[in-house]
Amino acid sequence: MSVALIAHYLGPKLGVGQYFDRLLPPLVAELKNHKIPVKIIASPNSAQNTPALREKQVNILPALDYSPNRRYAWLAMNFAKYCREEEVTLAVWLSNPMVLPWHPPALAVIHDVNEWKTKNKYGSSWKTALRSLIYLDASLRFAKRVIVVSQGTERDLLHFRGRRERLQLKLRTIPNGTDSQLINLPPIPIASPTRPFLLSVGRIDPEAKCLPEAVALVSQLREISGEEWEIHLVGGTNASTRQRGEEFLRAVEHLPWVHYHGYIDDRALAQWYRQATAVVFLSENEGFGLPIAEAVAFGRWVITSRNNQTSSEAGGSAIIAVDIHDSKSAATQVLTGLRTELPNNNNLPKWDSVAKAYADEINTTLLSLKI
Repeated sequence: MSVALIAHYLGPKLGVGQYFDRLLPPLVAELKNHKIPVKIIASPNSAQNTPALREKQVNILPALDYSPNRRYAWLAMNFAKYCREEEVTLAVWLSNPMVLPWHPPALAVIHDVNEWKTKNKYGSSWKTALRSLIYLDASLRFAKRVIVVSQGTERDLLHFRGRRERLQLKLRTIPNGTDSQLINLPPIPIASPTRPFLLSVGRIDPEAKCLPEAVALVSQLREISGEEWEIHLVGGTNASTRQRGEEFLRAVEHLPWVHYHGYIDDRALAQWYRQATAVVFLSENEGFGLPIAEAVAFGRWVITSRNNQTSSEAGGSAIIAVDIHDSKSAATQVLTGLRTELPNNNNLPKWDSVAKAYADEINTTLLSLKI
């Protein structure tokens, strides 16, 4: 019998891919220390795009890359049989959990609860509600244990679903690590500007990532400082946000100080972090925000929304929290903040300790099954 670590996502390697890259190697080692047999089950997309998965023996499950209806139908009808054939005792859903009562016992990881916070996030209210039912409500109801990746996600979850005793008994908060393997990559030449610039890293989703507000902030930085500030955006799109992302990029293409570089590899990303004046990450609905942690690892200030309390978990005291709806005051605050020395953030959690906490939680869940 074994524990299955299920790792899947669609599209390019963005936040969830970075999460797999950092968590899986130390987690597999920790589970082996516990003498727990491990299988990694991944979708073809995630296996191809995630180095940590390419470097390990992985069971490829094509159904995880099916369209939403086909994927859920396969998991509803065939996943339990698949787990019996693979002798899976516990399914650990590391992202996008799909837990049903006839599945093997499950541990579900929830990264954020945006489906409850933004009614039309996935194109319409009914699509978003259906997604929340499949990924969030079903996990809370049917999973043996639920891990959330930040205290911010825990607060959101309890806000929307109440402080029910049964939910709190199965809930465990394990904040993500903040150390980044990107800092170990060698420098490479990139076409970075000589002028001061903000770097935006992440999915090109203008509403969720507050990209118009980031552009407005840079416009005010240029006006107030008299310097030719720029903003450079790196990141890909996925199916649910591609149309809105492309519309946003067309709307700003006339601004010579806004530059979009598309999806870039880790070596280029590391170099952009090294050379950025600061990183901007204004999203108000993030469950953690790995670009924040990556920026801090490179010794960069991170400009965030004051409404996103989770930012401090990822960035500690390197955060400049602003009112994203008042770009003039935000720009003044940024210019003042950048003149101060970046504080030490050595007390933030590391991925090795995160992996130990996950392994302990998995071991506890197995013991509760009395196997």
